[in-house]
Amino acid sequence: MPRNRNFPPHLELRCSSFFWRRRLPRSRKDRCNSRSVEAEKKICTPSKKSSLCFSLRTHVLRDAKILARRLTEMSDLVFAAEAEMTMEMTLETKAWILESLVRFEIEAFERARATAAPRSSELAAMDLRREEVLQHTLRQALYCGNREVARNPLRHVAGQLGITLDEDDKDWVTLAYDATKVLLDISQERARRQQGVYEQPTVFFRRAVSAPASGLAAQVSTQPASSIAPATFAASNPTPIVMPAVSVTEEQAQATAPQSAAPAAPQEQASSPASSEPAPLHEMASAKARGPLANSTFLTPIIIPAGLEQPANCDETRWQQARIIARPPRILVDKSLLSKGSREALKKQRGITLVEAIELYFEVLSWGYKAPFSKQQKRKKKILEQDRNVTLEERLCEDHRNKYRLARGFWPSVIGDVPVDEICFEDVNDALERFWAVPANHARSSKDRAKYSLIERIEKAVAAEAQLEKDIQAAEARGAGAEEIDKMRLKGHKPRITVATYVKHGRVLRAIGEMLWDMQLIDNDPFAICTWSNDEEVALKKSEGQRKREAWDDRIYHLWGSRIYQEHLEDVGDPLFWAPLIARHQGMRMEEILQLGPDDFGTDKGIPYLRIQNTIINGVKTLSSERTLPIHPQLIELGLLKLVALRKKQDRIRLFPFLNRGKQKGTFSANFSKNFGYYRRTNECYWPGLDFHALRTTFHHDLLGDDKSDAIRCRLMGHTYTDEGDRHYGQNLGIEKLAERMKSVVVDISMIRRPFDTLRAGAETPAQGSHLRIVV
Repeated sequence: MPRNRNFPPHLELRCSSFFWRRRLPRSRKDRCNSRSVEAEKKICTPSKKSSLCFSLRTHVLRDAKILARRLTEMSDLVFAAEAEMTMEMTLETKAWILESLVRFEIEAFERARATAAPRSSELAAMDLRREEVLQHTLRQALYCGNREVARNPLRHVAGQLGITLDEDDKDWVTLAYDATKVLLDISQERARRQQGVYEQPTVFFRRAVSAPASGLAAQVSTQPASSIAPATFAASNPTPIVMPAVSVTEEQAQATAPQSAAPAAPQEQASSPASSEPAPLHEMASAKARGPLANSTFLTPIIIPAGLEQPANCDETRWQQARIIARPPRILVDKSLLSKGSREALKKQRGITLVEAIELYFEVLSWGYKAPFSKQQKRKKKILEQDRNVTLEERLCEDHRNKYRLARGFWPSVIGDVPVDEICFEDVNDALERFWAVPANHARSSKDRAKYSLIERIEKAVAAEAQLEKDIQAAEARGAGAEEIDKMRLKGHKPRITVATYVKHGRVLRAIGEMLWDMQLIDNDPFAICTWSNDEEVALKKSEGQRKREAWDDRIYHLWGSRIYQEHLEDVGDPLFWAPLIARHQGMRMEEILQLGPDDFGTDKGIPYLRIQNTIINGVKTLSSERTLPIHPQLIELGLLKLVALRKKQDRIRLFPFLNRGKQKGTFSANFSKNFGYYRRTNECYWPGLDFHALRTTFHHDLLGDDKSDAIRCRLMGHTYTDEGDRHYGQNLGIEKLAERMKSVVVDISMIRRPFDTLRAGAETPAQGSHLRIVV
């Protein structure tokens, strides 16, 4: 009988009660089969499928689920522990052996090159030829599966490290195979170094350019000579072997490769001058834990994770190597799309800095990737050649662009451009606490961003508050009253970021940490605390007071009574006049209004309407934002259709053709919102919370107040449909119903002057910039 999919794994329902049954792993069944029948009965349930089966002695599903999950977790731990106990060689030991083999070979080669006498170009060419033949031999061994090439080198390295290798064990076969590949890498590296080709500058050069002069002398010390002989399968004599290139055959190379010469005596090596050779590379890495490793075969800097405790009897280098082996980098994005800096950061395996992590995160976002980064995913857009030539900010959308600017400008300034692994939770908490001091509207002006950094704007706001307190103290000293003091506070107050902004940008750090953890580039995620539950957000918003948008009340009549609605208009299509009126009567968004054109207007069954469409020149917020709206009768009375006819006659494609898009956002609303805010402030009709979008909110409140169909309300507002019936069967909703619902919104506009009432018959409104005025 098939298992019920509603049950957790291994839970079964039988006649008597619930049972938990799990098959044994293959390795465990093999061990059971190799024992006697009596021993098998003690360990395994006697069945053909070798399963563990227990009665849970309950008929209650809830209790059975709890017991089944506990048994499953316990069996997972037992099977995992048993697998570890039966493993002959750990991954850490394997890596230690192979990396020691590389280190011994490279150090021996460099020591021999440093002490050898000058050689002719013919001898140098013979050495290169020897390496080529040796590489061919190793490739042939890999092709044929011959492990004998690596037997003697592995024996020598294991002996020097005090490790006993069981060459009859199956793990030795994989170790020898990997060692053969390592020997091939070593030969290729020797060939490059013989020609003077190094992957990076010397350790002395890197220290000189990265460390201060005062600290450089302290790092220079006399190191004892290494007493570990190289595990080379070449001759133990460091002098290069002289052999004619034509006399070296593949058969001779195969006969020579497995032979490992006896190592030089430790006493002979110790007798060499200590000043003639550098310190062993692993000792140099331990002495400079936070600096780059001085080994061209292992370029990852040594990182000490802030939240982890270093194991006893394990130096920092081996500890980091074990962490990398346990969680090697797993990059599932197309690295060819990334910048050179991001590709270099990924090569380090560990030690990616905060700035590098920020750049990497927003780069992968710009190419269409998203979390989780632990899974393969497709790009969300086609990569065009012109996309590769634009900057990162240009590829990002508006919201991500603002997050990127703040992340680059703030977090490295307060935390430091340090490896992410080394950042502790206290540093992140301190940065989050300081983030509250960021002024509101910190990213609105491009001029301010170019002139002041975010930290400088914080300091300017703090200085302004300090000056305000001094002025208040001076006013109190001269006997100012409470009302004057309160006025000073209201006028001099510098608002800070909202809770919503604080949480939004704080979650960027959490997303960066999750990306690095998914890519297995860090062993400690210090940004895991940058998360806020709904309850925490509510509590924070209570502390900042009421800052949400409100619906317009009678104060809207102050707006209708302001200058532009009462005086003669130079342009009857002034957007400052029409856009707020359309928003109040139609409930449209600012961008939807400003991108309207004469072709968006029409009639259906004698009812005038306008269309909101997503085209190559127009955009919408969501898919449901595309809609057809009947025109409110009061807008027709004001002359909106006359304006449409005028723009058609002028051969314009926009109702408001003289608006320009903002440089940063590329929208009409970017500039118009600033103009509308300036107009309200200069005409004494500005109140916080009563902005342009509040006109749409007021229209929505009117629809909610009439207590009618939600489907029609959502259709007029451009909201997501409320139910399946509306989504699939409401496409042909008649415009008569929409127009009837639109008429339920009544606005008193009797005090507004009609723009077309002052025009003479046949007169046309001149285009902006023609400097012609109509004289009445």
